Amino acid sequence: MMNFASPLFVDIVLCTIYVLLLAAVALTAWSVVRGLRTRGGEGASEHGVPARKIALLTLALLLLTLGATWLLGSTAPLTVNGKPFTSAFWLKTSDMLIATPVVLAVVLVAVALWGKVKK
Repeated sequence: MMNFASPLFVDIVLCTIYVLLLAAVALTAWSVVRGLRTRGGEGASEHGVPARKIALLTLALLLLTLGATWLLGSTAPLTVNGKPFTSAFWLKTSDMLIATPVVLAVVLVAVALWGKVKK
């Protein structure tokens, strides 16, 4: 019979998550620096598309959505491994990390449909 109190390979999974998170942050930072260097001060419009405006609106939407979904997150206690989990911060944060992609996906579909209808 397996002992689920101390699962096998938890340390390896956690180290892998940390390495992947570090790699994602490093790749994001490199991409931002590269984009700023190649675009320089100009780049407000590329081929008639307002690239800077779209980038700023996307960032603003992401930050607003993160804030709104965190504020609206539930603080109702959960039972985890038979014990109540009552940390309001982490309960709200987990709700935020689940709800934000859903909201952004709905916005993405709405904007895509609006673009198709507009043409």
